[in-house]
Amino acid sequence: MTTATYRLARQTARWCRFAVVTVEVVPAASTAVQVARTAGGTRVERREAELGAHSALRALGDEGRRWQVTVTEIRATETDTGVGDVHEASARAVWRAAGGGPARRGYDGLADPGLVAAWLRDRLGLRLDGVTEARHWYDGRRDGDTASLLHAWLHFTSCPPALLHGRGEALLLSTEDPYGPYDMAEHGDVRVGPARPPDLLASVVGERLTGAAVLVDVVTGGCGGLLLRLGGTDLLVAAVGDEWVLERDPRRAAVEARWEVRPERLDNYS
Repeated sequence: MTTATYRLARQTARWCRFAVVTVEVVPAASTAVQVARTAGGTRVERREAELGAHSALRALGDEGRRWQVTVTEIRATETDTGVGDVHEASARAVWRAAGGGPARRGYDGLADPGLVAAWLRDRLGLRLDGVTEARHWYDGRRDGDTASLLHAWLHFTSCPPALLHGRGEALLLSTEDPYGPYDMAEHGDVRVGPARPPDLLASVVGERLTGAAVLVDVVTGGCGGLLLRLGGTDLLVAAVGDEWVLERDPRRAAVEARWEVRPERLDNYS
């Protein structure tokens, strides 16, 4: 049996993050995750810890199918712990117990529709202060809005930056600072900076989030996209086949034909 603890603690002038998760990992014939009765935490925090451990095992691939995980301790606070903090601490604790695993690659983030919905609820009414984008350039030029976009970060008032990135049919959400620009030699370069017109995400900076919906992929059951009402605009942000989908005021029928829509204070989708 291997025991590991991960402590997530960060504070800035605008926001705080805090979560501590301890796990026990033992070899097993098949994957299993449980949260001990004595681990503590609220019902939501215990669910986050369970899902975070499962996501870590999936990231380990074949190796992850040989581990049984027990979450033995969850520590969080009402003021400093946000949605996703316990999830991330749990995933990183499992990787640490399993000998490192993919922790060096970084944490993928939330894909569970319930957790993404909770993240959205925490931001309803807040102003989108900025959007940071990472885009691919080649020979001083870039392709169109969706074709050149690699990652996007949403900066809501008094909240840590939220990274959105697509993987297959999933839209993943994590708390992470924007990375810096980098050179790709003969393949071009990646430039990172504020979203600028005429790119779509630039058009909603300064607006308040007044409604939202999680778009659930009907095949995987995971989050495939978001519908964000910012000011007078409904903004579709989604991933389909490793490609970005960005659209202003999408037709309701087209959205419902592709995803199950789970609204949060989005009246004309309820």
